[in-house]
Amino acid sequence: MKLAGKTDMGRVRRENQDDFRAGELPGGAAWGLVCDGMGGAQGGREASRGACDVIERYFQEQYHRCLPGGEKAFLEESFESANRYVFQKAAQEESLAGMGTTAVCVLVRSGRVHLCHAGDSRGYLFHDGHLVQLTHDHSYVQELVDCGTITQQEAEHHPQKNIITRALGVDYRVSPDYTSVVVLPGDMLLLCSDGLTNAVPVAKMEQILKSAPFYDLPDRLVEAANANGGQDNITALVLGMEPMEVKNG
Repeated sequence: MKLAGKTDMGRVRRENQDDFRAGELPGGAAWGLVCDGMGGAQGGREASRGACDVIERYFQEQYHRCLPGGEKAFLEESFESANRYVFQKAAQEESLAGMGTTAVCVLVRSGRVHLCHAGDSRGYLFHDGHLVQLTHDHSYVQELVDCGTITQQEAEHHPQKNIITRALGVDYRVSPDYTSVVVLPGDMLLLCSDGLTNAVPVAKMEQILKSAPFYDLPDRLVEAANANGGQDNITALVLGMEPMEVKNG
């Protein structure tokens, strides 16, 4: 497994409220996480960093008990822990009231990716030269698209695009979505905040993922978002499935 990530303030914002984490796990497994905070400068930074800290610690301390078939429950419990932390901290400190964070997290092992998410940070599978979106945005605009009120094209420039309908820390409960798909050698996973997806079309992301060296991919994606205005913080985390080595003789 190969891991590469980058977070960038962008060209407009004065602080970076995104955060990400990733790491290898026993048995050739790996995990990755991207969070995009909200709730003012201090609140957004605190929410994303705090959620990342809690989920990272959860992997470090609890992964040994994640048995085959238990991936969904494990990821959901990590989100519940992060949600509880952010919600309680927001309740205790007046300056942090109302803060929250999106989150998209993957666990990759035994040829499958297990993904949990809340909000509009996205997860994609890059397979055979094409990006397949694994997440479904938890946003007001996505709900309008789902019920046929507006088209996907109209959603791209909708004035209420930033309204999130699900996130960590905004309620004492959280209901993340879960999905799992097969991953093959040579595939890649892209986790990113909306600072990337709002600025860079899928076709451009595919072009970058096809052509750039693996460890340069996050830089190239961030550069593309900044070249299109860099209106928001930008985070890109890429996980690469190593091709199997063929030994002769």
